[in-house]
Amino acid sequence: MEKHKLIESNKDIMKITRSVLEFVSLILLGFIIIKALFFFTQFTPYDEFDSSVTGDGDHGFLALSYLGVDRQENDTLIKTERLDEELGTLKSLGYVTISQKDIHDYYYDGKPLPKKALYLMFEDGRKDTAMFAEKLLEKYNFKATIMTYAQNLEKADNTFLSPKDIKKIEETGYCELGTSGYRLAYINAYDRYDRFLGQLTAKEYVVVRPYLRRDYNHYLMDFLRDENRIPTESASEMRHRIDYDYDMMRQVYTEKFGAVPLAYVLMQANTGRFGNNDKVSDQNKKDMEELFKLNFNREGYSINRIDDDEYDLTRMQPQAYWYTNHLLMRIRDDLEKDERDWIRFVTGDEEKASDWEVTRGAAEFDKNIIALTSLPKKTGRMVLLNEVEMPRDICVFADVNGNILGEQSVFLRSDTDGKSGLKVMIRDNRLIIRTMNGGNGKDLVDFDLHKLKDPEERVSVEEDEEEALEAELSARAQFSDDIKEGIIYHYEGLEAKKEAKDKVVTVSGGGEEYVPDFDLNDRGSRKLVILLQDDKISVTVDGSLIAEGVSVRDFGSGSDLVALECGVPDEDYSQRNLTDDVYDGVFCDFSVMGINGDASAGLSEKFAKGELKRNDAALFAVYDNSMQGMELFKDKQDRFWNAVIDWFIANL
Repeated sequence: MEKHKLIESNKDIMKITRSVLEFVSLILLGFIIIKALFFFTQFTPYDEFDSSVTGDGDHGFLALSYLGVDRQENDTLIKTERLDEELGTLKSLGYVTISQKDIHDYYYDGKPLPKKALYLMFEDGRKDTAMFAEKLLEKYNFKATIMTYAQNLEKADNTFLSPKDIKKIEETGYCELGTSGYRLAYINAYDRYDRFLGQLTAKEYVVVRPYLRRDYNHYLMDFLRDENRIPTESASEMRHRIDYDYDMMRQVYTEKFGAVPLAYVLMQANTGRFGNNDKVSDQNKKDMEELFKLNFNREGYSINRIDDDEYDLTRMQPQAYWYTNHLLMRIRDDLEKDERDWIRFVTGDEEKASDWEVTRGAAEFDKNIIALTSLPKKTGRMVLLNEVEMPRDICVFADVNGNILGEQSVFLRSDTDGKSGLKVMIRDNRLIIRTMNGGNGKDLVDFDLHKLKDPEERVSVEEDEEEALEAELSARAQFSDDIKEGIIYHYEGLEAKKEAKDKVVTVSGGGEEYVPDFDLNDRGSRKLVILLQDDKISVTVDGSLIAEGVSVRDFGSGSDLVALECGVPDEDYSQRNLTDDVYDGVFCDFSVMGINGDASAGLSEKFAKGELKRNDAALFAVYDNSMQGMELFKDKQDRFWNAVIDWFIANL
């Protein structure tokens, strides 16, 4: 009888090999997930007797408050990779974290803090924030306060941490409990067409936010008002309303945790003292001082010192789009002059950095990305250092990915400081070609990039106003506590859509186009290609020809240097009332190509059609920061595994 063979063919070998690899991959993935979800250490506080930590004199403390954390960033949540770099950088600079009690003892008992004291906060009490931030806190032995809303602790909601979750993470010592109030809600809201919305819950706000300007308030910041901005409640009613909020906080935290936290963050600060109205401010002051020992009242400035009021403390909210040098630049600007040498900017890839000289600001190099950070209220500038002479005629490729509001520029045939040369910039959603002569600029082209928007995507003012109404009615219908009221809003929304379809004038029908105001944190992404031949320049943006054969004779002698610049926007409108005087210019796949004269036939035609590529036979690389070879392969591999891990986390 013939014996059964385990392996009959090469096909069987392949099956067994594949099975083994799949098994090993699952084990590795399981290890990664277990490591991401469970703690294996306890937080170790700083040693107050270590002179290298305590230092000499009083330096106050740095306060940072992150809105939230996720594996991949969005408008408000910072990605874990960026948070990892920021916390790791602060750790390398010698910062140690302090607790609420440390701050309490600093102000009430005069107990000294470490020389480089850092107070970390994560807002809104989100589960995903805790999940991704905790492992980084463990990695760097950092402690943070998880800010919560008391109302979210009373109901089952998978978005937010439960009291049980909080108690569990508090046991490790890496997190402690704080509060942002009883609930997140808004009052006295108007949309951008000055239509009165009144009061909004947090969920309703999310739906209507795309149609708002900064004409609304947190519900503790003002009197309730009608559409004419006249108070609808008396001073006594206002006081009772605010008292109720603080009483509910006291009840919830006492019931769930035995006491209220030491630290409070009065939401939507940056108003008056503690509100938009003196009487409202006085009531908030009375209630918070009875209930809390510390209050972070303002956002924007990162340093608190011993002479500051413990109920008027400040914190900085690092934004999801900030690069690490942006955060460091803001911190450095807040420090005293004799403390600023504490800050050392990050460089990233040192080999790639060696190709450039940063003359203003700071620059970080990461794979195919050059992130140039400006000085506060000024510009950032970096000059390409060439081992060989820069050709006179060149073609430049770059994906320009900094925020829409702000300046990102490429200098050609420039001198060292940029006072003479040719400047091609994308600024506040405009393409500008400018000649510089001794510091004086002359604009040759000024093109509104909104004109590149697909005609089919354009909406009229009437359409946008109708969409704003529909968004409000949809939010009211979806989140109303009253079933009958929700049904009424639902049918009002259907009726509004029906009427809009029949009456609203579209852009194609002759209606005025709605052109949005850009927000300070609106992301941008433009593909920029510049062709400079002889004394003529041509530019395409996103494949569209913007300028063709424009004469550029009228500028100073300069030289043949290539440089990058960035700067803060002319306007800093922000729906969330943020202020920021630092800007990150983001240049991806930045390449400078020379032109082969013998193979340049048809070059201009390809360029005009948006078909010119880096690998065209008519071009040769002078400088190329795009990913190639193993670097590109590894990046694709990393993206694949990140997608796999994201899937497992989302579906656990």
